[in-house]
Amino acid sequence: MILQALTVSGVKYLTVEAVLAIHEQVLAAHGGGNGIRSMALVESAVAAPRATMSGHLLISEPVEIAAAYLFYLCSNHPFVDGNKRMALASCLVFLSVNQLLPEETLPVDEWERLTLEVAQGLLTREEVTQRLRALLL
Repeated sequence: MILQALTVSGVKYLTVEAVLAIHEQVLAAHGGGNGIRSMALVESAVAAPRATMSGHLLISEPVEIAAAYLFYLCSNHPFVDGNKRMALASCLVFLSVNQLLPEETLPVDEWERLTLEVAQGLLTREEVTQRLRALLL
């Protein structure tokens, strides 16, 4: 898959097209119903990590950006199916294209638990960032 990314200040951000491609890949690999519930929710979740105020990014630290992708894509629930899988995959792709994933095997059960807790509304974005930092150590 060729990933489209938008580079700002050296950080490679995901695009709507990239997230749609990730969703398509997730469904192809693991099954599920195809379809977008709301393109506006996809666009909103993808734009959130690039939000600015007075010309300054509100989120500039890459791990916090990755957490924002996981949080907003999962919370917005923009697709008919595969939202949690797509949100986690998008977070991991962002970390990977920005060379932030550790070389060793990731603890799958901890990543799944984090994603489920986000989907259940149990965590704030800041808590997701803290948990993500711990997982990446």
